[in-house]
Amino acid sequence: MQKLAPSVWSLAAGVLLVLAGCGPGLGGTGTGASDDALSAYGAREVPVCEADFADLLSCAAPSTGAAPLPAASARFFAEATPASRTLLELDGQEAQLRLRCLDLVFIGSFGQAGSAPPRYYGNAIEGGSRVRLATLVVERSGAGLAVTLVDSFGRTLAGPQALLPVAGVTSEASCP
Repeated sequence: MQKLAPSVWSLAAGVLLVLAGCGPGLGGTGTGASDDALSAYGAREVPVCEADFADLLSCAAPSTGAAPLPAASARFFAEATPASRTLLELDGQEAQLRLRCLDLVFIGSFGQAGSAPPRYYGNAIEGGSRVRLATLVVERSGAGLAVTLVDSFGRTLAGPQALLPVAGVTSEASCP
């Protein structure tokens, strides 16, 4: 078994500290990232196939009386250009939004907090290291979706932005 260099261990420890954020009970503010954003928002998972955009996920009922399930493969949405700055991947209950020019990625799960409309609850990762709680509002808009990314303080990080279905990962557009 090969030993890892001390610099690899230092890097791994640093990444874990960044991803851990600060939370309640740790002397922090409670506003850091969470591995379970649904709990942090007081939300519970709800079926994405009951959303107003479920038809874009190719949801289908597996058997009589069972709840619809999303397609077995991921669905992609991007700007209406051959090369895009924004790419949304919806895979089952999970979403990943990549805002390429902002160096921002959101990863979350579909859920609902109280009587608020359902949305994706997760973490926004900026610059590959700054992690914070955020929600992604996804709504049906014509033939596609409108998405808005909001942090836990209610600040809009991105959007609203119109995205259309695409066959898969799109090529990156140049950033200004």
